[in-house]
Amino acid sequence: MKKIILFLAFLAVASFAQKNNAIGVWFGDGGVGFDYKRLMGKGNALDIYVGDFELGDNSAIGVGAGYYFLFDIVKADASIGRFPLHVGPNLGFGLWSGKGYGGFDIGLKAAGGISWFTPTTPVMDVSIELVSPNLVSLWHNSYELANGDEESDTSFKLVSGSLGFRILFHVYFF
Repeated sequence: MKKIILFLAFLAVASFAQKNNAIGVWFGDGGVGFDYKRLMGKGNALDIYVGDFELGDNSAIGVGAGYYFLFDIVKADASIGRFPLHVGPNLGFGLWSGKGYGGFDIGLKAAGGISWFTPTTPVMDVSIELVSPNLVSLWHNSYELANGDEESDTSFKLVSGSLGFRILFHVYFF
């Protein structure tokens, strides 16, 4: 058992030593947030987003994860960096609450764009991407009426929302 734990610890340390893990920020029409990006190999990446923060009487948070396939279609000199295209599914979860109301939504989207991996140390990337409307969306909302009764609304939709745009910036520290 000790050998298995040591082997798993070695794999975890080896993966962090390759500097395939980045911390970043994103800006877009969906708000502002932070994210963690992990290059899973030369051809794919995992990106976990946190954003849409509101605290106080009205609070909200959004969490999303995207698994992207990277394609080195844009050929450029290595001295100016790498420009892979990325495309893949994106799953998001939103939660909100306030005085007299609350709810959540779950949505499946597709995202795609282009990144610029800089030839600097530490490696950084800047990405521009388009995010599709929800391809599948589950929504639940509950609210208190003026007479004190509570009402709720649950819906399931195919293709809802609008096209989104994001700019992301990452620094590969570990």
